[in-house]
Amino acid sequence: MGTVTEFKALGNGSPSANYVSGVADGRSARGGGSALTLYLQVGIDDYAKGFRAGFFGQLGNAGTVDER
Repeated sequence: MGTVTEFKALGNGSPSANYVSGVADGRSARGGGSALTLYLQVGIDDYAKGFRAGFFGQLGNAGTVDER
């Protein structure tokens, strides 16, 4: 069996401007009943991650994504 390794993102811990913009757009899209495009469903950049967090309401108390 192998070992489990936890990876941490580099940086100061604050979300990027693209992530914050994605969260705001995701919340707006959810409120408007919009559908997710393929890019927003599987995109791995900060904007797409933020959009999904806002769209699906996966924000923790500190305003970051819950990591489960």
